[in-house]
Amino acid sequence: MKNDPTLIGSVQDVNGSTIRVELTSETVTGLSFVNGAGYRIGQVGSFVRIPLGFVNLYGVVSQVGAGAAPIREGLQQAYGNRWLQVQLVGESTQSGQFERGVSQYPTIDDLVHIVTEADLRAIYGPGEPDDFVSVGHLASAESIPALVNINKLVTRHSAVVGTTGAGKSTIVAGLITSLTNPSFYPSLCANISETLPNL
Repeated sequence: MKNDPTLIGSVQDVNGSTIRVELTSETVTGLSFVNGAGYRIGQVGSFVRIPLGFVNLYGVVSQVGAGAAPIREGLQQAYGNRWLQVQLVGESTQSGQFERGVSQYPTIDDLVHIVTEADLRAIYGPGEPDDFVSVGHLASAESIPALVNINKLVTRHSAVVGTTGAGKSTIVAGLITSLTNPSFYPSLCANISETLPNL
């Protein structure tokens, strides 16, 4: 019945950037494989895609199960546990470039798909490679590097947060190592040497 292996459900409730998705009866939660790649389905933190004409909306799953079902006042009905609550985070333009925020919203019965590696590359892909430093890879797609924009990092307030063992110290050490590489950032390294000659 389900011809598209990426299809997982349909939009059944829209409340601003929060939407609720009912999974199809054929959708198996957990790990699914599409074209040889594994994707998380029905897990908090996984991405979904909602095609709207020439634009794709992207969202992150924030809640799963019966608690994610729409609330209907005065109606006691068993909704079951095949629901996802999704926070819309951005959209792709007609050129395929990802932009944060959404300019339009889905409607009832719009189809919802898992986000494939090609979508993740559009979302996380760098602008100018020279401005980015790799700090690891995406948990959902190991072939895609997790990149930090150095220009934005050093010109804005920044924080590295995470649970114990998540790799905060490793990321900070990697960033410092990258920033002090004279072949990439010669002027920064010269300024550091003048400011901290014993470094």
